[in-house]
Amino acid sequence: MNLLPQQLKKGLSAHQCILARTPAELHQVYRLRHDCYLGKGSIDARTSRTFSDEFDAMPNSHSFLVLSEQHEALATVRISVVRPMDGWTDSPGRHVFGDHPEFQRMADEGYVEASRLCFGEQARRDAFMGLLGNMAALADLHQTGWLLACPRVEHAPFYTRQFGFREMAPARQYFGVRFQTQLLGIRRDELRRKVGTVKPMIAAWMQALGELTSALEIPSLRTC
Repeated sequence: MNLLPQQLKKGLSAHQCILARTPAELHQVYRLRHDCYLGKGSIDARTSRTFSDEFDAMPNSHSFLVLSEQHEALATVRISVVRPMDGWTDSPGRHVFGDHPEFQRMADEGYVEASRLCFGEQARRDAFMGLLGNMAALADLHQTGWLLACPRVEHAPFYTRQFGFREMAPARQYFGVRFQTQLLGIRRDELRRKVGTVKPMIAAWMQALGELTSALEIPSLRTC
């Protein structure tokens, strides 16, 4: 990530968080990723000035993009849905922590995993809420037991303090980049209790739930 979430500028801005689907939107996602990771020395420069991998083409992965009023890319995250009963079993985290018993337990219950979380210099705090809201909404829509994140080791305390994620395994080298990440997880029902009084988070969650139900053509909440 280019910035820690707690370092984001205060206040709200007129921007939108969208599900990136068109070639132009996905190009903005991959370009912002490249610039953020390159700026932290986490990848080598690429002639295309974009950064993507095989998970971007998988049907269980969705990239989200926060745009300014001028349609500039401010932030992005990729959410992978693992739900064995649907045949969705792969995500970046499995290639890092897949042999760990705690990861295997979460995989059995299903999870949504955030990866490639990046912020541009002009991103604000509500950008992070919008991205996390979409993660929580996908967990609701697919009725997964867990939300999973693999942030940089130095960023993990923010997730623990603000949203109740807890450490599930010791740090390891992450997929495709030059830094160590911590495996963090929280049950979906626990997250709801944790943020139940945080109005911006609940608002982002509910807005994303409505938008994704329509965008992904999901008629109603699944039942396990």
